[in-house]
Amino acid sequence: MMIIMSKSRNRGLGPKNEMEHAYYSGIIIQKVRDFVKDDDIKELFNFGAGPRNNIPNPTDIKVGGDRGTNGIFTAFNVEHPEQLKLYRNLLPEHLLMPKLPTVSLVSVDYNNGNKVTRYNEGMVMIKGILPNGAETWFVLSMPVETWLMMEMGVDWGFPKRIYEITVSREKTIVLDEGKTHLSLEFTPGPWSNKKAVIIPEGEAWGINNMAVVHPKRADLLLIFSYGLISVQERMEGNVKINIDRNQKWSSLIQEGLVSFGVFQRYVSVGNSVITKIFPK
Repeated sequence: MMIIMSKSRNRGLGPKNEMEHAYYSGIIIQKVRDFVKDDDIKELFNFGAGPRNNIPNPTDIKVGGDRGTNGIFTAFNVEHPEQLKLYRNLLPEHLLMPKLPTVSLVSVDYNNGNKVTRYNEGMVMIKGILPNGAETWFVLSMPVETWLMMEMGVDWGFPKRIYEITVSREKTIVLDEGKTHLSLEFTPGPWSNKKAVIIPEGEAWGINNMAVVHPKRADLLLIFSYGLISVQERMEGNVKINIDRNQKWSSLIQEGLVSFGVFQRYVSVGNSVITKIFPK
């Protein structure tokens, strides 16, 4: 049987079947590997396709139905001395401690309108400061539900593992062989203290600015971002958090914690960029 692949540089964004999805994902993996090897290149736009010339105004984008990145987002500060010690130990040498150490928890359904590429994912992240003073979010855990997305992420340095993941407006839950790894239970309602609410820059609560150490180059930190987003739907509320207490980062999150957060749905309208950062 002969499989004919499209030659369009953007074809990988809309594969028609699992075979095409794997094929184009393999191309992206190789482009990132080539990027990592070449220290003269500092940024990779749209996985090698180059920057987009025309980026729309986010407020002009209207997407109906359930299409878009959607899920539960929350973030909170840590202050206890033992938590701060653990926090510092979890940050790589590339990053400095922020003035307000912050944890971000997210679980999302990546629904771009293509059932072949749609999948669920979770994130546990902590804020760090880059040498130039900018913020980024170092990824401690990234549950994912598909083998292909796990392999792609691990190749770049994301701590991905296969879990069973369910995402809904009311509750998202990540299960490891039946045991809860992470769950976020959302109750809508107005924030009682808006000054206490932490919304990481860009409204994507960290997943628009994620940092990982490359698995084969410990000197290299990669920052993954995708620029502007267009929020299509957003609901304030409280998020009840439950995690696996055996995880090395679990002490950052107190038992029974309820934090301010949102359920939201958005689409990316900017450039996907991978940036290299070397330690001082």
